[in-house]
Amino acid sequence: MEKRVVNAVCRQKASEMRDEKVKLLRHFSRVQGIVDDDLQPPVMADIDVVNGLCNLDCEWCAQRGSREAKRPTFMSVDTMTRMGPFCRKWGVKSWRIGGDSEPTLNENIHCLFRSGADHGIDMGLITNGVLLDTVSDLHLLRWVGISLDAVTDTTWSRLKNSDASTFHRIVNGIRALREKCPDLSITLKFVRWSSMEHLGRYDLSSEYGGDDGYGGARLDNFADAERLPGFAEGLGCNYILRNALPKNGSQEYRFDVCRATPLYATFASDHKFYLCCDQRSNYVLTDDYTRNEWTELLSLWGSSKHRKLIGAIVPKACKYCSKEWLNTIIESIVLDGKYTRDFDVNFI
Repeated sequence: MEKRVVNAVCRQKASEMRDEKVKLLRHFSRVQGIVDDDLQPPVMADIDVVNGLCNLDCEWCAQRGSREAKRPTFMSVDTMTRMGPFCRKWGVKSWRIGGDSEPTLNENIHCLFRSGADHGIDMGLITNGVLLDTVSDLHLLRWVGISLDAVTDTTWSRLKNSDASTFHRIVNGIRALREKCPDLSITLKFVRWSSMEHLGRYDLSSEYGGDDGYGGARLDNFADAERLPGFAEGLGCNYILRNALPKNGSQEYRFDVCRATPLYATFASDHKFYLCCDQRSNYVLTDDYTRNEWTELLSLWGSSKHRKLIGAIVPKACKYCSKEWLNTIIESIVLDGKYTRDFDVNFI
C-alpha cells in the first residue's frame, strides 16, 4: 500500500478506537451508577479558563450566545492550581480545556497544565491556534485540537473575520509544535460551513436580526474541505471534519433523557459549574464550585437538585448534542428504550 493510503487507514483505525461506543466500556462502573441512580464522579471535565471572550469571529460559532451572556473572566492561578488535586481526589480522569471562549487568552494557562500533570490527569486543549506560539508546557498534554476550518489564508480570513497573515502564524505555530513535541497528538478541526445551508453568526447572535446578513451571496469553505486530508498530512496532523448546524434543521435524537450528562462536567472561569458543555448558560449546579473549600459541589453531585436539573434537559430542544451517541447507547442498549429494537442488542 502507498504511504498515503497506509496513513489514512491508521488514522481511521485510531478514530474507531477513540469512538465513544468503545470508550464507554472502560467506565462501566460510572454507567452502572447512572442506571442505579447512584451517580459517580464525572469521567471528564471541561475546564474553561476563559469565559465571554474570543480573539476571532467565526461565521458559524455556536457558542456566540453563551459568550454574549457573560462578562469576560479569567480563571485565577489559585483555582487552576487547586483544580488538579481536587479532580484527582474526586475521581475525574481527564480534562478538555477549551470552552465557549479562546483558552489561550489566559496567559497563565500553563499553570493548569502543570496542575493536571502533577495529579495524573489526561489533558487536551482546544484552541483556534492564534496564540499557540505563546503557550508553554504543551508537552504535558495528550492532544491539541486546532479549530482551523480552512487550508488557505483567503478562506480563513473571510470566515474568521481576521487578517490573513494570522493564518500563517497559526500554521507556523503548528509546525513548530509538531517538531518540538513529536509524540503529541495534534488534530486539525474543520467545520464545513455554507452561508446558504448552515446557521451563521447572524442567526446565532442576539445582535443581529432580519435577513441572513450576506445579501444572498454564498460564502463557504467547501473547496478547502476537499483539500483538508492532504493539508493535515503535510503538517503531520490528524483531522476531524464535521458539518456546521443546518438552517431550519431539527435534531431527531434516539433518546429522551440526557443520562450521559453525569459522565461530564464543566468548570467555568467564574466558578460556576455547568452540567452540560453544550449549554454553558444553563443547568448550573452551583454558582461557586470553590465554596466551602470546594466541598459544596461534592454534596450537590447526585443530590435531588442534580437529578432535577438532569430531568429538566429537553434533548429535542438542543440544536446540537456532543453526547448524542453516549445517550443513545445508555438509553437504547444499556437500558430498554423505545429505540432498543433498532440495535439488535441480542446479536441477531
